[in-house]
Parts: sequence; structure tokens; C-alpha cells
Amino acid sequence: MLSSANLDFTGMLIDLAFMLFFGVGVGYSLIVGIIHIIQKKTKTFGYYLRTFLIAGIAGLALGAFGAFIITLSLMA
Repeated sequence: MLSSANLDFTGMLIDLAFMLFFGVGVGYSLIVGIIHIIQKKTKTFGYYLRTFLIAGIAGLALGAFGAFIITLSLMA
């Protein structure tokens, strides 16, 4: 029974990481795309893919850092 609880916790963390990566990536790419539409700039699909990946990785890094800080505050 304990092993299934661990699997659920692991699955939850993986789902949280995917939601954080895709949420931040899509949100940032959407904001950048809207700004470029307003400014009438044309960018390639590769540009938006790179912004998506960079924003997603940055969001994961910030989320991991926040979880680390929360964990440290709970230990003190």
C-alpha cells in the first residue's frame, strides 16, 4: 500500500512539472506573440518555439528554486 502512495506522489510531481513547463511556456509565448502582432513585427515559428522552450525551462527552474526555499523554511 505504501508503494502505491509513493507512485501517486511521484506522478503528481511529474504532472506538476509538466503543467509548470507548458503553462509558463505557452503564457510567455502568447504574450510575446500578442506584442509582436500589435507592433506588426513578423517572426518565424522557430523564434516562438525557442521562446517557449526558454520560458518553460526558466519556469521550471524558478519553481524548483521556490520548492527548495519552502523546504528549507519548513526545516528551520
